[in-house]
Amino acid sequence: PEWVEFEYGNPGSYKNGLSTLPKAIEKELGDRVKLEWTLTRVSRIDPSRPSLGYLASFSTPTGPQTVRAKSVVSTLPAHAADSVFEPVLPASPALFSRVRDAVNRRGIYYPPVAAVTLAYPRSSFRDVDLPNDFGKLSSLPGFGLLHPRSEGIRTLGTLWSSSLFPGRCPDDYHILLNYIGGSRDPAIGTMKEEDIVRAVDEDLRKVLLKRDAKEPKVLGVKVWPTAIPQYELGHLEIMTELEEMEKTAEGLWICGNYRSGVAFPDCVTFGYEQAKVVREFLETRTKV
Repeated sequence: PEWVEFEYGNPGSYKNGLSTLPKAIEKELGDRVKLEWTLTRVSRIDPSRPSLGYLASFSTPTGPQTVRAKSVVSTLPAHAADSVFEPVLPASPALFSRVRDAVNRRGIYYPPVAAVTLAYPRSSFRDVDLPNDFGKLSSLPGFGLLHPRSEGIRTLGTLWSSSLFPGRCPDDYHILLNYIGGSRDPAIGTMKEEDIVRAVDEDLRKVLLKRDAKEPKVLGVKVWPTAIPQYELGHLEIMTELEEMEKTAEGLWICGNYRSGVAFPDCVTFGYEQAKVVREFLETRTKV
């Protein structure tokens, strides 16, 4: 299949949300998709004969399982890698847990982020004219807003979902997808959901809503305790060393959004291109 035409930087989705893609992949692969299988160890089938491939060991709901594989592509988050690859990449545990004094960090940091989806009547939004002939704020003519910390707004940013995507809500409502938390606000990870909703609602009343706006309809709250990997000072050096390690283990690729970029299009594009690399490797091995 070919990629549909799209422009990087423009928000996009599917009619039934982003879960459409993984669900389609699961449907195509069938029972080859294993849920709740946790990778615990990757080793050589025979260390003296690397060409034989790998053993991938898993903890599963039905007990330990081991899979033989000609190649392994891992997308484990860095914080879950620990000693998983140590049998084939002995220096990997030290790399994934490296202390970087410059940023006072151990390993690659994944701060908590909450995604909070709220709905408000259109009448709740401020009836003011936006500059540059953008129209009324109450119609939310755009895709959202980001808040620099200097504004004193706790919420990181808000997507105007119902302005971006048709059919998301009734015409007399707006849906707002809000993100709050991050590396400067890790307390979000320990807050109750109702307190997170309250914090977001208070911010929205400062920038978008009338002060007497009705209480929101809470459509969803999802707290990701370890959300987005931070590309902090020293990150590039860690990735360079990991790349060199991979060269010593032919047929093993350690991937993830801490290497390829955190945006959804970046992850999907990387996966699409990486699949070509793996296929070429397997085809070459088959001919040998």
